[in-house]
Amino acid sequence: MTFPKLSGRLLIAIPGITLFLIVLFKLPVIYGLFLFSTLSLLAGFESVEMCTPRGLNSFSKILISFFCGVSSYFIAVDHILQIPALILPGAAVAITVLHTSGLENSRRRLAGTAGLASLYAMGFGLMGRLFLDMGPWVLLVILAICWVGDSAAYFVGVSCGKHKLMPRVSPKKSWEGFYGGLVGSILGALSVGYFTDIPLLPLIVLGLTGGVAGVYGDLFESALKRDAGIKDSSNILLGHGGILDRFDSAVVVAPVAIVVLHLFGIIT
Repeated sequence: MTFPKLSGRLLIAIPGITLFLIVLFKLPVIYGLFLFSTLSLLAGFESVEMCTPRGLNSFSKILISFFCGVSSYFIAVDHILQIPALILPGAAVAITVLHTSGLENSRRRLAGTAGLASLYAMGFGLMGRLFLDMGPWVLLVILAICWVGDSAAYFVGVSCGKHKLMPRVSPKKSWEGFYGGLVGSILGALSVGYFTDIPLLPLIVLGLTGGVAGVYGDLFESALKRDAGIKDSSNILLGHGGILDRFDSAVVVAPVAIVVLHLFGIIT
């Protein structure tokens, strides 16, 4: 049994994770906000490149990406403009695509681009808000739910995956990997949650619901990539694909986490 490219992926991931942790734990919070806005900006650019590959000029791509970054910032700081900002990426997609391409891009591609850009802007913005309100460890709980769950699903799926989850969307995912991923998400939430003030039961619920939500986020992006005929959203992260590939689960888990923490009275 082999796990392809694992050592190379880990070698590339370590410097990136180290830099990520330095920004969250060692630098002033404004750098954390800048980090999430930058990630949102890059995700917006990847969304346009992936879903509407024909007809958009450079100015349109930059404009959409800029709105994604600005939207995330307003959501993170709980600004009065956060609701208008949330629809800016999707609105920019609709206007620029229709203006420059007309009907050359299908409605499916148009909807996919608008939805993906707004989803990532919202997700990174809410991660920024959790970072501001509750500190970096709570944010790491979200990432642990995604990344530990994803790793567990990968190992279980490779080891004993037999029953396909959604073969038309992601042929390699299995039900065995799905359940293994849920266990991994709960363990990830509990292990990192030890360093927070979140009680045991909310952590378990957060791990379970976040694990399910993360799978849907991953499948959503996989469906759009399959429609576009590509394997990765970009190669900006070298062996790890693009921003969309690495954070497709986290941007969905973040709003779920806020709902769960609110229901348990941990945040208001």
